[in-house]
Amino acid sequence: MTMPKQYSAVMWLGAAALGLVLTACGSGEVQGAAVTGLALSNGPIQGTVSLNDSSVQVKSRTVSTRSDGTFSLDVADLTPPYLLKVEWPSAAGGNQLFAVAEGSANLDVNPITDVAFEVAAAGHDLDAVFRTSGSGENRTTATKARALLVTLSAVLAPLFERYGITNPATDRAAVRVLLEDIVITKADGVLTITNKATGAILFQGPLSDLASGTFYPENMPAGPGTTMGGSCTSFAYSAWGACQSTNTQSRTVTSSSPAGCTGGSPVTTQACTYVPPVTACASFAYSAWSACQSTNTQSRTVTSSSPAGCTGGSPVTSQACTYVPPIDGAALYTQYCSGCHGTSKKGSSASVIQAAIDSNRGGMGSLKFLTPEQVAAIAASK
Repeated sequence: MTMPKQYSAVMWLGAAALGLVLTACGSGEVQGAAVTGLALSNGPIQGTVSLNDSSVQVKSRTVSTRSDGTFSLDVADLTPPYLLKVEWPSAAGGNQLFAVAEGSANLDVNPITDVAFEVAAAGHDLDAVFRTSGSGENRTTATKARALLVTLSAVLAPLFERYGITNPATDRAAVRVLLEDIVITKADGVLTITNKATGAILFQGPLSDLASGTFYPENMPAGPGTTMGGSCTSFAYSAWGACQSTNTQSRTVTSSSPAGCTGGSPVTTQACTYVPPVTACASFAYSAWSACQSTNTQSRTVTSSSPAGCTGGSPVTSQACTYVPPIDGAALYTQYCSGCHGTSKKGSSASVIQAAIDSNRGGMGSLKFLTPEQVAAIAASK
């Protein structure tokens, strides 16, 4: 199972300064016409920023971020729109965030720009879209990303209104405050936005159709500069998720009380025992069929199955048959032999008895109607 990309940001949009002259090296600072952007995930990102422009022959820039997540790029000879990618390492492995900027005033890269980029990529690999960017493709990506922000403004209208956001691309200070209070998660094509303080879901919907998602106004944060309802004391939860390979399972807070509360101690994870998924058996090896029973059935057992470690499947362990009752040799001896021989011929072999019948010894030719099976049963009787 792929883990979700989760972000909690302290701001979204950074200051832009055209014509800024910077002199330091090795930290993303350049000389000339430079623009400053901001890279944020769970706080400032210390990593590498790459930019591809929309020139006929694509021009690229790569710089490192500063400790506060800012970076500077020389854009004097570049053509917008720009595609940006931020990469940085973590204990869980390499991480990436993407953005599309229609001009030089804002080159920020953060969870919201990453959502817009993913929707604009329309299901294609984000890194591949970035690497194969070109003039026409970049303009198409920028248009789709802009449309996503419009849709996001509509589905999150109550939340944006609480934070004074009219346009998320221009209301930078307000967006900065909002991103202190929310967590954005992308997983399996679903966008989830939660209240950072309570863990309650604010919005959830498919990236392919955000308008069909659900907004939960009762779970909104208190808003900028306000404290409402004190600390949360009780919570309602979603069902527990499937147990993961880390032997943990999680759930989300669907609501909390009292109304407008923040914080508290919701229990959103617990230990569990992970059982790897199993495969149904597809083929079987069997023992020989048993003798036909009086129920007109015979059975066999499974001696092995494949693939290795499989369970279930549909082995065939019984089938219909025609039951033939066993021949009672003792009764036949009593009926056809004891009248003349008493018990003296008991134990004679089948071949001796058959020879006597065939040669009509002592008049035994009258028993020629006996089948070889009946003769064998007589010989075997005690």
